[in-house]
Amino acid sequence: MTQRRSELLPFRASLRGRVRALGVSFLAVVALLAIACSSSSSATPNPEDSPTTEATTAATSEAATATSAATASTGAAESTTPAASSTTVDVDNVLAHVVALAGDIGPRPAGTAAERDAADYIAAVLEDAGYETAIEPFPIATRVDASAVSVTGSDVAVRPRMFSGSATAEATGALVYGALGAPADLAGIDVAGKILLLDRGVIPFGEKVRTAELAGALGVIIANNQPGAFSGALGTRPATVPVVAISEAEGALLRPLAAAGVEATLRAAIDDIRGESQNVVGRSGAVCRFYIGGHYDSVPQGPGANDNASGTALMLEIARVQRTDGLCVIAFGSEEIGLFGSEAFVATQSLADGAFMLNFDQAGRLGGPIVIGDAALTDVLLAALEGLPLRAGQFPPFASSDHVSFLNRGIPAVTITSGDDPRVHTAGDDVANVSRDDLAVMLEAGARALEAAITASG
Repeated sequence: MTQRRSELLPFRASLRGRVRALGVSFLAVVALLAIACSSSSSATPNPEDSPTTEATTAATSEAATATSAATASTGAAESTTPAASSTTVDVDNVLAHVVALAGDIGPRPAGTAAERDAADYIAAVLEDAGYETAIEPFPIATRVDASAVSVTGSDVAVRPRMFSGSATAEATGALVYGALGAPADLAGIDVAGKILLLDRGVIPFGEKVRTAELAGALGVIIANNQPGAFSGALGTRPATVPVVAISEAEGALLRPLAAAGVEATLRAAIDDIRGESQNVVGRSGAVCRFYIGGHYDSVPQGPGANDNASGTALMLEIARVQRTDGLCVIAFGSEEIGLFGSEAFVATQSLADGAFMLNFDQAGRLGGPIVIGDAALTDVLLAALEGLPLRAGQFPPFASSDHVSFLNRGIPAVTITSGDDPRVHTAGDDVANVSRDDLAVMLEAGARALEAAITASG
């Protein structure tokens, strides 16, 4: 264990009690969930030359809804976590872990005390499942986009990309919509002292912003004209007001609010993150021959139930049931700021020949489930997943996950993901955003995938 083990023994003991008692609180929470899921996406060409694109999840799924609360009687619930000897995976165990991570602990940003609390919880779960468990710290030092848009009187809160050259600043004012941002579009609109919402397209970004500045705008938000988020450059002239980019779906949310003139606060900023994060590693046997993993940190803006408490929880349940000699289970820290956890892990390991790695990143809401990564391993897994809705796929440009760190070391590796979810990286990615039925599909897929990969490895 790490240097803090002696200090944490009482806390870890209490966590083990929480693991065993999760069923009591979980049965009450699960009564709150109403399951809904759909997804579609399409893309259109971009007319301008200046930007580069950075896609995130396509934001075209319908939002999940929650029913009224129902309380569970104290005598009706027992632990949902079966004894470690159980040989059947149970989706209710996965949901219980999601509740613990995203509900009890909540947001788990890299390097925070909440991320460390989540690591302690995961370590206790793996210890109870019979794994030799260690919390392995590593340093983090990076710069991250901390831009944000929030709207008064609304649950809309988006985390956009900051344009290079934009002022690092914050502005508050009435939101107003200005179409493409041409002078003719702004004619007759009172822009002075307001936050201007514009659409991407036709006019270079720098011209849009310059026109907005001349009209007296306090800040500029540019919405994508195709699914996903994006980033771009403003040219050689820095902006004098904060400027951010948001996704097409986020733009659709803000336009009616702009028509109503609601107040918005826009922040464009880059923050420095320095400190310590940690991986949680559970080993079954002296030598790691097979790896399964998932990141357990979240963005600061939300509790990260689907991204990625769901993948971590699914991994823990598969590990509980399919513990075999040579299986190593890794919960990665600090994935959201740049694959720090998986990079730290592979840098310190002698990775065995013939090893493979299965990574689980979002498992709670089906939006086009895919397997991404090594082609030969993907073929093996998909053959075992016949009858389930998974297919081979790839991440959008500039997106990634922890399997890449293993691929870069020559280890066949894939990420298994439930696909697009418009609520990830927002406050809406809470426990109610995780579908029990969808999670059950991904749990079956993960269990079958691990068994097939172990068999194929000989």
